[in-house]
Amino acid sequence: MKTALFLNGVYESVIEDIIVSQNARGGGDHYLQPYKGAIIQMLKKAPPSEDAPVALYVSTTKNLKNICYTAEIVDWKDKRELSKEGKDQVLEHLINYQPGEKPLFAAEEEVGKKAVNLLTLRNVRRCTSLLPTNILRKRSDGLALKPRTRAGGWSEVFDVGDILMLPTEPIQDYEADLNHAVEQSKDSNETERRKRLASADRMPERVQLLSTGFRRNADVIVEVLRLAAGVCEKCKKPAPFLRRSDGTPFLEVHHWTPLADGGEDTVDNAGALCPNCHREAHFG
Repeated sequence: MKTALFLNGVYESVIEDIIVSQNARGGGDHYLQPYKGAIIQMLKKAPPSEDAPVALYVSTTKNLKNICYTAEIVDWKDKRELSKEGKDQVLEHLINYQPGEKPLFAAEEEVGKKAVNLLTLRNVRRCTSLLPTNILRKRSDGLALKPRTRAGGWSEVFDVGDILMLPTEPIQDYEADLNHAVEQSKDSNETERRKRLASADRMPERVQLLSTGFRRNADVIVEVLRLAAGVCEKCKKPAPFLRRSDGTPFLEVHHWTPLADGGEDTVDNAGALCPNCHREAHFG
């Protein structure tokens, strides 16, 4: 998997200035100066380029728990090593397009202490949905990124692709719309249906489905399955197959009174069912 960079707690006004300029200019390069004196080693070791950009994920000072913006890093420089010509070019850009960033770049003392990294960005975008930062996994150990309580710093993470820009929809709404569309399809005649099929997109639109759930009690699951001893409590037949992972009979734990309806997560309110009986319990 590709590497990406997460920046924690950037001022939202800084990113919004870039987006305004980006829209006015029809794109182009813009600069970001993370406010910390350490070198971003992952960018120094493998400098990004137009042909090999690095994905950037950004939370803001007012929303540390969520990824609010994404972008592509197409260049990295240590500002202390820029030539005079290079500094003049960056400064001219900041004066014209990002005046809020100019003081941090121009203040030599601050540059040397607190803001040595100069990132060149393209395609800066607000995220369609605000997903929590813990969907990102650290490159160092593969663990989820812990929520931050203070702004500042960065992490090398795995690239999650375009998930942050996909449209979102509650799973209940998605299923209701699909069921309604199925009923409409049933009511139409075969000729109409085949005509629609002939012109339909072969690849479905990708969406992000949002759902809520319950933190289940693992002891309830294990105890219910132990008591069932591999036999479905509804049809009284043995489990249809064994789990590949550990060779145990495959049964699913079902709550007689659903948790969503106020049912308790207890052994008394749960049973072990084969997949067919479990689906029948929900939809039969």
